[in-house]
Amino acid sequence: MTDDAVDSLLSAWEESPFPSTKLSTYFKVYADLFSGLRGTACTFIETGVLAGGSLFMWRRWLGDKARIIGIDLNPEAKKWEQSGFEIYIGDQGDPSFWEKTFKRCGSFDVLLDDGGHQSFQQIITLSAALQHATSQCRVVVEDTHTSFMSDFNSHKEYSFLRYAKDCSDFLTLRGSSMYPTRMRGIGNTRVEALLSKVWSIRFYGSIVAFDVADDKCAIPVSLYNKKSPKIPVDFRHKGVSKGSCIWPDPFSENQVNIHGA
Repeated sequence: MTDDAVDSLLSAWEESPFPSTKLSTYFKVYADLFSGLRGTACTFIETGVLAGGSLFMWRRWLGDKARIIGIDLNPEAKKWEQSGFEIYIGDQGDPSFWEKTFKRCGSFDVLLDDGGHQSFQQIITLSAALQHATSQCRVVVEDTHTSFMSDFNSHKEYSFLRYAKDCSDFLTLRGSSMYPTRMRGIGNTRVEALLSKVWSIRFYGSIVAFDVADDKCAIPVSLYNKKSPKIPVDFRHKGVSKGSCIWPDPFSENQVNIHGA
């Protein structure tokens, strides 16, 4: 990411001929995630495009080679096809819509979810995109602060952010086979399969990005740089046996003691 990439993206947004609303912090995140696609024949899908402004922003910033696809529930969004965009009308909360749409779209480089922002919509969209990802790509969900908003709280404890954070555990547990007597193996094989090609999950302010890269998702093994390593006495349990911290609960200060082995 360069300052030029951010500045040019901001200019593309400001000079879009149609309205678009963005958080001020998003432009640096977009530049960090999508700069590598500029000038390429990429396929960029965005949900939530009714006003049209973001479509023109992406085309100007990514370049004329980019294939830009818009998804919206409102049939009025079809008018943007006259401006050279591909538009699909449907409900992002309906898995059958995504089944049909991904078959028509084919492979993609980015899916950016700026749609309804309800947790179930974000989760279904992410799941469908991961199921249909056939090559290296990125699935990005924005406006994740709705997981905390009072008018989006019908999900109760099952928010999108909780879903994303729990998904990150699967990436770590890929190494559980190295420690069969010390770590539990993954028991949720359906989600394990869904995330099998996810290499990283990145959390930004109000944005979560899932990176799909099948060739980077190897099961880890322990390596030694010497054939017969001389390991010094392990002092990891010789120090203090617990630590104290304020737990990162955003809504209360809870001082906890964390015990060691």
